[in-house]
Amino acid sequence: MKVANLYGPLDIRTEDWPLPVPVREQVLVKIRASGICGSDINSYTGRTYEGTFPYVPGHEWSGEVEQVGDAVATLRKGDKVTGETVVGCGNCDKCKAGVNPNFCRSPTVYGFQTRAPGGFAQYVLRDERNLSKLPPAMTHDQGALVEPLSVAYHAVWGLAGGVQSTETVVVFGAGPVGLFALSVVKGSRARAIAIDPIEMRRDLALRLGADHVVDPLREDVTQQVLRLTGGHGADLVLEASGNDDARSRLFDVADGSGRVVMIGQTQMKRIPMEMEKLVVKGLTVRGAQGSPGMFQRTIDFLEHSPADLTLMISHHFPLEKTKEALDLASQRTGSVKVVLTD
Repeated sequence: MKVANLYGPLDIRTEDWPLPVPVREQVLVKIRASGICGSDINSYTGRTYEGTFPYVPGHEWSGEVEQVGDAVATLRKGDKVTGETVVGCGNCDKCKAGVNPNFCRSPTVYGFQTRAPGGFAQYVLRDERNLSKLPPAMTHDQGALVEPLSVAYHAVWGLAGGVQSTETVVVFGAGPVGLFALSVVKGSRARAIAIDPIEMRRDLALRLGADHVVDPLREDVTQQVLRLTGGHGADLVLEASGNDDARSRLFDVADGSGRVVMIGQTQMKRIPMEMEKLVVKGLTVRGAQGSPGMFQRTIDFLEHSPADLTLMISHHFPLEKTKEALDLASQRTGSVKVVLTD
């Protein structure tokens, strides 16, 4: 089978690997669509080193069951599935306490470790318990959106306590995760303000239901948010850009007793923030990591969402053109979500 193996920054190679054979609870899945995440881009360009080289990237994927081990009980050939990224060891103190598997002492992280190849491949081998079945009518493009959508769904419903139709939400960043967060917010009919410097992404935010968009390069973000909220600020602020200026404004645009959830990554930077506002406004601030226990709820949301979230898929590439796909995705301004297909 073909895989795209990342050996280091800008060094991704298409290789032939033996086709694995599933045993016991293992499932062999034929990959049909695999999305490129911002973390894949960062590792490819050398901005961060989230993976352990060499490794096969790809943690946003969907596919069809090709073969199952003799102990598999819930899946059969032809079923559409997607899979979890982080799997806890089950033995450490964190796993025993039932916390988010991202905090496991020795996790398996598919698409980031040499021993856990991801979906930039023709096939993946997974344990049955780490796979989620997709509805038969769901397309593989939709299935490849489950993982990043689950991150946004977890930020809103797992960390922020949900959102009400009477609330106003500010979303910093209209990249894929920011747009997914927007779609989750609009699913509750809340008022949403999206902030992004790229016109194509602001336009897409409007198509997905944003009530207002703000260009931070042309407008003062804090002033605009306060103007749009009658001087009060937002009930919920979702930071999905990883941008320094955006993070420095989080407490400025939040209303008293508001909630702030940080999703975007800043590559370990220290950013000046006026911490007194956190205290004076009585804000609740959470950091988002992964999407524990959210895959099935996300699949249900995606299945019934009135919005066509595949609108954010701007480009498709075949597996053998993974380098070209990563180069395009790395430009950021020329694409939104790039997907590899079979």
